[in-house]
Amino acid sequence: MFVFMFGGKHKQQPVLFRICLCLCLCFWENINVNLNISTSSLYKTANQFIIPLRDSYMIRDFSDDYKIAKLLFIEKELKRLPNYHRGSRNNLSVVREYGSDNVVIRTYTLNNSKNKEIGQIADLRAHYQELRKRLLSSLKVSPSEYHIQLSAGYYLSKDDWDKMKSQSNPKEIKSDLWFENIHMRSRFELNTAIILKSLGLEFKYEPAVWFKGKCKYPDFVVYLPEFEVCFIIECMGMIGDSGYDNEAVDKIRLFTENKLIPYRDFLVLGGTSDFIPTKDWVLSAIVSMVNSIASECVFPLSKNVEEQPQVVVYNTIPADLASLLEKEWEF
Repeated sequence: MFVFMFGGKHKQQPVLFRICLCLCLCFWENINVNLNISTSSLYKTANQFIIPLRDSYMIRDFSDDYKIAKLLFIEKELKRLPNYHRGSRNNLSVVREYGSDNVVIRTYTLNNSKNKEIGQIADLRAHYQELRKRLLSSLKVSPSEYHIQLSAGYYLSKDDWDKMKSQSNPKEIKSDLWFENIHMRSRFELNTAIILKSLGLEFKYEPAVWFKGKCKYPDFVVYLPEFEVCFIIECMGMIGDSGYDNEAVDKIRLFTENKLIPYRDFLVLGGTSDFIPTKDWVLSAIVSMVNSIASECVFPLSKNVEEQPQVVVYNTIPADLASLLEKEWEF
């Protein structure tokens, strides 16, 4: 059963749509640089340099589980990236490469266009290091005491993400709304894209996704590299229009028929022709989705994954009820 949630007070919507929900740029694929390493295969998350994580949102809104997962991911990336650091020499910008003994083994001048990506990798490393420092300061636990257990059963994985191409929908876009180089259909979608970027979440807009022989173009597919899974966001902003309503219901039915789980595989954000949810409400819904996924995948090293409760127990639930909930939770 779905519950369609809206941000704000307004008219009660038809029953059919109250069963829906509010549960609910692109990768750099080829880097042509003559290096001793293959930068395109070295790191596939280069767009985090283009779309940096906004530290204030990361620290304020995301759960400790997600922060831990992000820190573990950052540590893995820092080990994988070359040890590049920006500097200067004779008033020229350079990048120095350090060896394992912290001694400079090579210096690259950045006035050479071939070395542009080296500077971008150095910037990504610096960003990761600064973000790591800020995240560590917001946690009371050590990330080294936890591990990531990738959860099975998500409809879209890293393999699917790697094959997706943003802006694949052939349907004409009649608006004049743009987000960076992405032509968007509605103000609602534009606002959502801005929020996703502000949260540092990687996304593709209207990629082609196949559901047992049927091709659909979700508004957004968001990728979480920490867990190697994706989730869909649908911005259904014309609820109440009969033609639009039929298409919306058909899309939700297609998702559920293919066993996509609300608030796990997809999130639906609802609005009408004269109502768009507030920025804070949309942000909260997306953050809650990410936090929920993180809660399935982050575990203390001292505990066996199989022994973990199969329900997310939030801090707002009183301890005695939370304990009872864990004991009584059965399928």
